[in-house]
Amino acid sequence: MNITQRLLLTFSLLSAALITMGIVAIMLISGFQNRFEYVQVNTIPSIKDLNNLIDQSNKLSLTLYKHQSQTDNSKMPEVETRIQQQITGLKTLTDYYLQHDISDAEDERLTHVAFDNIRKVEEALPAFLTSSRAHQDEVTLAMIEGDDSIGGAIRQLISDYRKQLTLNINIGEELRATNHSIFSTTLWGMGGSVTIIILLLGSLALATIRRVRKSLLDIGGIMAVASERLDLTVSADDSRHDEVGNMARAFNNLMQRVSGALLSVSAASQSVSSASAQIAAGNEDLSSRTEQQAASLEQTAASMTELSETVRQTADNTRQASQLAGNMNALSEKSASSLETMLGTMGDIRSSSRKVTEIITLIEGIAFQTNILALNAAVEAARAGEHGKGFAVVAGEVRNLSQRSTTAAREIKELIDLSYSLIEAGAHQAGDVGENMNSMGNAIRQVTDLVNEIAAAATEQSQGISQVHQAVNQMDDVTQQNAALVEEASSASRSLQDQADGLARLVGEFHLSNATAQHQSLAKPAQALAALPRKEKPGALSANEADWQSF
Repeated sequence: MNITQRLLLTFSLLSAALITMGIVAIMLISGFQNRFEYVQVNTIPSIKDLNNLIDQSNKLSLTLYKHQSQTDNSKMPEVETRIQQQITGLKTLTDYYLQHDISDAEDERLTHVAFDNIRKVEEALPAFLTSSRAHQDEVTLAMIEGDDSIGGAIRQLISDYRKQLTLNINIGEELRATNHSIFSTTLWGMGGSVTIIILLLGSLALATIRRVRKSLLDIGGIMAVASERLDLTVSADDSRHDEVGNMARAFNNLMQRVSGALLSVSAASQSVSSASAQIAAGNEDLSSRTEQQAASLEQTAASMTELSETVRQTADNTRQASQLAGNMNALSEKSASSLETMLGTMGDIRSSSRKVTEIITLIEGIAFQTNILALNAAVEAARAGEHGKGFAVVAGEVRNLSQRSTTAAREIKELIDLSYSLIEAGAHQAGDVGENMNSMGNAIRQVTDLVNEIAAAATEQSQGISQVHQAVNQMDDVTQQNAALVEEASSASRSLQDQADGLARLVGEFHLSNATAQHQSLAKPAQALAALPRKEKPGALSANEADWQSF
C-alpha cells in the first residue's frame, strides 16, 4: 500500500468517524431541541397559566369574603360585578389552557374537573349572594368555609390546579433528567469514540510518517553526499513500491541524466575550446583579408572618382553636341523652307512662260493672218494697176512687218521654250535638292535624338557612377566596421575558449559513472574524425576566397 492509499484510508476512516459522530450528534441535538422546545412552548406556559389560575381562584375567594363582610348594600353590585369578571376570567383562562397547554391525558382530565368545579361555583354563587345581601353572616361564612358550598368548590378548584401544576413541574423535571442522562451518556460515548479514533488514526499516521520520514532521510542523506562530494554515482534505494520509491527511482534517473549531461557538457566544452581556437585563427585570417579588401576598396573609390569626372565631361560634351545638332536642324529646316519658296516661285515662272508662249502663238497667228491679208491686198493692188501701186507698197510693208513679226515671235517662242525646259530642269533639280534637304533634316533630327539619348545616358551613367562611388565608400566603411567586428569576434572566441576551459575544469570536479564516461570517450573520437575532413577542403577554401574577392 503506497503513501497515497494510506493517507486516503486514514482520511476515509476519519471522515467516516466524523460523519457518524455528526449524525449521532445531530440526532441527539434534535432530541435535546425537541425536549427543550416542549418545555419552552408547553411546560413553562402551562406552569405560568396554572399559577395565574390559582391566583385568580384565591382572588375570587377573597372577593367572596369582601362581599360577605360588606355592610353597605350600595357597594355590593360593584363587588358582584368583580366576582362575575373573575369567574369569567377563570373560565377563559381554563379554556385557553385546555386548547394550548395540555401535557397529557391526566392533565386534560384535571382540566375538565376544573371546569366542573367552576360550574359548581357558578351554581352556588346565587345562594351565597342572596345570603350576603341579607347580611346572614353565619350562613355566608358557612358557605365559604364549608366543603359542600361555594368555598369548598373554590378550594377543590385550587387543589386541582395545584395537581396540574405539580404534574407539569414533574414533566419538566423528567425532561431535564432525560437530557442530563442522554448528555452524560453522549459525552462519555463520544469522548471514548474520539479517543479510540484518535489512537487508531494516530497510530496509522505515525507509522506512515515514520516510514516516509525514514525514506526521505535516506534520500536526503544521499543528496547531501552527492552535493558535498559532487559524486553523481550514488543511488537511492528504489525497492519500495510507493511514492518514496518513485521519488528514489526518479532521483536515480536524474543522477544518471545529469551525469550524462555533464559528460556531454565536458565533451562539448572541449569541442567549443577547439572550435573557438579555429575561429580565432579564422578571424585573424579574415582580419588580414578584410584589411586587404579595405585597401582595394580605397583604390576602387579613387578610380571611380576619376571615371566619374571623365563621364561628367563626356556628358557636358554630349550636351554641347546636342545643342549644335539642334542648331543644324534649325538651319536645315530654314533652308528647306527657302527651297520650298523657290520651288513655288519657279512654278509661277513656269506658268507665266506657258502664258507667254500662248500669247506668242496668238501673235504668230495674227502675223500669219496679216501676211495673208497683205497677200490679198497685193493681189488686189495688182489688179488695180496704177491706182493700186501705193496700196501694194503698203501691203508689201505690212507683209514684211508680219514676216518679221512671225520670225521674232518664232525666236521668242524658241527662247521661251528653252527657258521653260531650263526651268523644268531647275525645278526638277530643286525638287531633288528639297528631298535631299528633307532627308538631311531627318538625319539631323535622328542625330539630335541620338545625341540627346547619349547625353541622357551619359548623365544617368554619371549619376550611376556617383551612386557606385557612394556605395563603394559605404562598402569601405562597412569593411572597416567588419574589420573591427572581426577583431571583436577574435577576442570573443578567445574568451569563449577560456570559458570552455573553465567549464571543462568545473565538470572535471564531478565524479561520473565509468559506463557513461566510456560511452562519451568512444563518441568523442568519432566526432573528431567527422570534424577532420571539414578542415581540409581546398574547394571550400577557394570558394571562400572567391566570395571574399567578390565581396
